[in-house]
Order: sequence, then structure tokens, then C-alpha cells
Amino acid sequence: MLSTHMIKGETDHMKKLTLTLSAVTVAATVLAGCGGGDNGENSSAGTNAGTNASANSGTNASSNADSNANTSASGNNAGSKASGEVVTIRTSITDGELSKDQIAEFEKDHPNIKIQLEALDATKLAAELATGDAPDVIRMSGVFDLPGYVIKGIAMDLSDRIANSSVIKSDDLLPIADIYRFDGKTVGTGPIYGLPKDWSNDYAIFYNKKAFDAAGVPLPDSSKPMTWPEVIDLAKKLTIKDGKTVKQYGLSATEWGKTEPNFNNMLQYLLSAGVNMNGDNNGSIDLNKPAAKDYLNMWVQAVKDGIGPNSINNDQTSGGDLFLSDKAAMIIDGYWYSGAIRSNEKSKTHLDDYGMLPTPTAPGGTRVAPTGGATGAIINKETKHPEEAWTFYEWFFGGKPADDRAKTGWGLPVFKSKMDLLPKETAFDKQVNQVLQDELQYTSQYLQTNPYLSSGGWPIFDKYAAPLYFGKSTVEDAITGMTKDANVVITEAMSAAGQ
Repeated sequence: MLSTHMIKGETDHMKKLTLTLSAVTVAATVLAGCGGGDNGENSSAGTNAGTNASANSGTNASSNADSNANTSASGNNAGSKASGEVVTIRTSITDGELSKDQIAEFEKDHPNIKIQLEALDATKLAAELATGDAPDVIRMSGVFDLPGYVIKGIAMDLSDRIANSSVIKSDDLLPIADIYRFDGKTVGTGPIYGLPKDWSNDYAIFYNKKAFDAAGVPLPDSSKPMTWPEVIDLAKKLTIKDGKTVKQYGLSATEWGKTEPNFNNMLQYLLSAGVNMNGDNNGSIDLNKPAAKDYLNMWVQAVKDGIGPNSINNDQTSGGDLFLSDKAAMIIDGYWYSGAIRSNEKSKTHLDDYGMLPTPTAPGGTRVAPTGGATGAIINKETKHPEEAWTFYEWFFGGKPADDRAKTGWGLPVFKSKMDLLPKETAFDKQVNQVLQDELQYTSQYLQTNPYLSSGGWPIFDKYAAPLYFGKSTVEDAITGMTKDANVVITEAMSAAGQ
């Protein structure tokens, strides 16, 4: 959802909940030291909690692969079945992702296991992690959260379980599954600690043909990606004003947020440009790169030009509402957004007016179509019921719920064999799938996040980007400030982790 994928709004909630965590970090560290041994309208409760909570402080990634975490899936259920004991598995997977009917179906087939959904925000999850009372199965963003959970020793190594599973077959997993691998330094390598429930090419573009027609602008060629400057220039042509009144915007940057630059989108731009901001061993970052400056200059001008709702025009209308009401010609969203279009009462009656365009590139850059979220879950290594937790995990990620998710088109499955379940009935479905098949060739690269910065990069970015829109700062000063503040956060996080 961002990929979902990040289901409906995870990116925006990532940003908001990270702000809350800045006040919780110190408390979580103290609690850990004193006692116990985180896309869209659903909360991303996992965001940043794994990085900021100091539970199991000092535990590094290599120590995660202990004998308890690696218990084979073929093992028995610790006597619970034999004794008739009923255990409760707690999870922060949301009710928008797991229905009451699905839970009832699982519990009927597994009478020894009850499933309890817990609606958690990042503050509560960080506190529960610090006191050793976190859920058995923890929802998170693979892109931004997974490394922090591994570093803190919270995530169970699922390598042996997945290798021995008859439901989750390793050779059926798409490359995106490797985003839940982490060796302590590099995402995509090492043990596997989880799976995405779904995902998406979150920086692609959807178009609204009615808005293009209103502006007298032809649709772009959907067989090749535009560059980001081309997208911005196109958005200017698509923006229609009557005096100072905006009748139609050219671009909605996301489903929920303003049409302004953001940290995550910059990471996609840098990935395409071949720029890695991270220093050796992820111990620092350096944003003083020409590509980062180009990105900021491009977007600051776009804000000043008013191609979408932003801080200058103070339009609070959500990007999704604008797009689906024919008041925005384009929106930056991945495949998952096709589900939003299909299900919306305004748009589902004329689906042929919508379509997907490939993920844009940096000028002169390589083509990449990374996920911005890969929402999934880990199993808490401290769970008291590892076998039952795995039974639920295996069913939710590889069983019938995975089939159900794929059929809705609200995100892409993580299994090759389930790709055929995606909607393909309408002309809209066929257009989106045609672009998707091409995009899939460019989805194996991941955003170059820093495991110690996590989504904390977004509020730092906003702090220094916002003054640029009003001419109160320079891009050079903004880059310097972002780099300085981010390195303070990284240093503190590494110290808290004993590194």
C-alpha cells in the first residue's frame, strides 16, 4: 500500500506517529533498563517503535538467530494441543486487514488458538516493547521498521520455519520478500524475519483522463516512464486556474498528504539517481549530494507554482478526494490505488477514465520501481507461544487470507502463484496490469533507508523543507540542517543499541 502494500495510508501515519515517538524514546529506554525485557486509513503502529524502543538493548542482529527463534515449523505446539489448553495470540494486524469472519474461520480450524486484535498506536507499542508486553505478531513496514526490530532483538528469525513450511514455499516468493531480510547492515541479505502481506510500486502515477481532457492535454505514453521534472512540468500544464481560484490541480502527491516534497519520495529519486546517502555501517548519512539538491529545488518550485494542495495555498482537501472528484489530473500512488478506484462510488462507474503510468525516474537515472512500505509483520521473539504464533502467521500470510487480499487488487501478493488472482476483468484492470507487468522488472531494488534513522527522516525533512516554500531558507542550508539532525538521531540510536 505505499505499498502496500502499506494499507491505505501508512505513509501519512508513519509521518505523524514518528513525531509522537520522539517524546516516547527516552521513557521507553528507561522502562527497558528498569524492568522488562512498532498507505488508507489504518494506523501504522509499528512505525519506528522497533528502532526507538530499547527493549533487549545491546542485542545485535547476529544474536537473533537463537535456538528458540529458529524452532522448526515441524515441531509440536509445546503441549498445548495435547493438554487441550487454549492460547491467545495477540496481534497488531488491523481489523481492516483481518475480518471477524476470517478470524472465526481460523479459530474453527484451530480450536486451541484464539486471535486477539489490538489497535495500537506507536506510543503504546513502544511502551509495550519496553516492558516486554508486546503482541505476539507485530505489524510493521518492511521498508522502514524491520531493520530496527532486528537490531533490537525483537524479531524472531523465521528462516527455518519458512524453509520447512508447506504453505509458504520459498521458491514461490517474489523478490520483494527479501525486504524482510537483514544481516545487521544491509536490507535484502541475511536471515528472513517476516513477510509483506502485500506491497506495491508506490511511486507510480495514476491519471484521470477527464482532467487531462479538461486541460486539453494528451495522456502520456504508458509504455515508458517520465522523469520527475517531466511529471512536474506536465502537472503545471494540467493545473487550471480562474484568476486566483484553482479549478483543477495537476498533481496530488499522495492520497492523504500535501503536494510537497517528502523524505520517502526523495529516497526513490536518490535510488534512481544511483545515490546512497548512508555512510559505512549505516553510522551516518550525508545528504549533501547534487541529486538531493536537485530534488529539493524541483519540488520547492512546484510548491510555489501551486500544482497541488500545499502549505502556501493552505488547501486541506485530501489528494485522493481531489483525484476521484476530477479536480486533480494525477496522483502518486502504486498498484494498490487501483483498489481505491475500483471501490469508490464516484469512480467505479467510469473506470475507463483512469489508468496507471510507470514510476518516474531521476533525470539521467536508472529505472526503479521500489515499494515504499511492504506492510507485513514479524513474530515477537519473546512470544510465550511461538508455535501457535507461527500457525497463525503461516495462515494469514500464505493461506486463504492471502488469496482474498490478492483478489481485491488492494495490493500485490508476495507469491508468484497468487499474481493470477489479481483483477483482470475490465479494460481498467487490463491497462493497469499491462503497466504492472513491465514495472515488476524494476521492483527488486529497495529504498536506501538508514536502520537507525527509520521514518524519523520524514519530520526532520519537513522541518527544513517547509521554510523553503516561503523563501525563509536556502536549499544549501536545508540540506546542511537535515544532515546534521539526522546524524544526531543516528548516533543516539546506535548508542542505545550498544553499537
